[in-house]
Amino acid sequence: MLRRAAAAAITLAMTTSATTASAGTPAAVTGPDSTSVLAARQEPGRPIRRSPAGPTSQLEGAGKAFVLRYTTTSSLGEVVAATGLVLVPEAPTPDAGWPLVVYAHMTTGAADICAPTSDQVPAGEDTRLAQQGDDLARALLAAGVVVIRPDYEGLGVPGGHPYLQGPALATSLIDMVAAVRRILPLNGRWVAAGHSEGGVAALHVGDRRLRLVPGMTLRGIASFTPVTRMEVLLQALQPTPVTVPRVTQGLTSLAGLLVKGLAVVDPHFRRLVLRRGGLSERALALWPHLERRCLTGLSASDSWGGIAPRDILGPRGEEAAAYLRRELDRIDVRHIPMREVPIRIDEGLLDLVAPVAFTEALVKTYRDRGFLVTHGRWPAGHSPTNSQEQAVPASVRWMLSLLSGPPKRTHRSSPPHP
Repeated sequence: MLRRAAAAAITLAMTTSATTASAGTPAAVTGPDSTSVLAARQEPGRPIRRSPAGPTSQLEGAGKAFVLRYTTTSSLGEVVAATGLVLVPEAPTPDAGWPLVVYAHMTTGAADICAPTSDQVPAGEDTRLAQQGDDLARALLAAGVVVIRPDYEGLGVPGGHPYLQGPALATSLIDMVAAVRRILPLNGRWVAAGHSEGGVAALHVGDRRLRLVPGMTLRGIASFTPVTRMEVLLQALQPTPVTVPRVTQGLTSLAGLLVKGLAVVDPHFRRLVLRRGGLSERALALWPHLERRCLTGLSASDSWGGIAPRDILGPRGEEAAAYLRRELDRIDVRHIPMREVPIRIDEGLLDLVAPVAFTEALVKTYRDRGFLVTHGRWPAGHSPTNSQEQAVPASVRWMLSLLSGPPKRTHRSSPPHP
């Protein structure tokens, strides 16, 4: 994939200091509200400022809830701003500090209003998607675990969102862990978790090529319904000549997000789809919707959901589609060179977004490579799998066992069980 580092400095509001918290109170992260230049040498993983969490980000069981703006490295190599929610348990701070889970959310869209912490997410289905991790967060908070929930690169801040680009998503998670460590007393143990797109993000945290946070030990990775083999789904969808309610509408909106996500990180692909005939005129006319609407709006009949899959492509559509499929295959979660950390994958047996056959093949691939994988199967669809009624209780028990016990470094495979 083509990449280039930006030479110019960027602007954003930032602080000049952040100290370690004590007695369970987050350290003050202050700074001017007006924009100032963020030097190119600025480190990622630094807190910029914090602000109160909005109404849709409040959660019972959180003694403190605030939105943290922090620095991260973008998919183009820039140091940029990102945002995320920090939830601190009501219980007193442990003497050794808090354990931590970073939770990556499922797909909400690529527009700034789709950032879960923005409180601008449209009411209804989009809000439900943004809050799908609430059951997990409540259970972890009750167990005395700090939960942080990044918005991802380009959501709620300037810049594009590299949708489903696993390395970029994982970087947002890792850098938020580093930033939170500067303002909260943590005990050094953490787990990466996520759902759907976030499940991809969490698994990519396990990539041994990515640098983790010094002084913090990654104890495990929990992935709910991670999407895999999207290139196969796209190829199967591509020839469909008509729209099919509740089938193609959601998939064509996801296809638009996939095209947009690769265009954010790959200038050649961006030129191909926007200037050189990769997309049809109708798809080009709806391109701005990807920066204005969340997933439900994109799936509507007046947006990407109203395009028959075959009509998305332009004169050079086959070239663009093949390019996209190659890139999706290259960064697919099944190819990640994993660290020696336990992995948990929970799948929904009724999942149409992350089909059972693909998830089962992913688990087998990891086990064949010697990774320690716990596998949960649940009688649910894509979103409900990540709920208190399905996978959450078992997943939380698994996470807590890792956060409280000695790290497991064996490569033995474990039998599938919830």
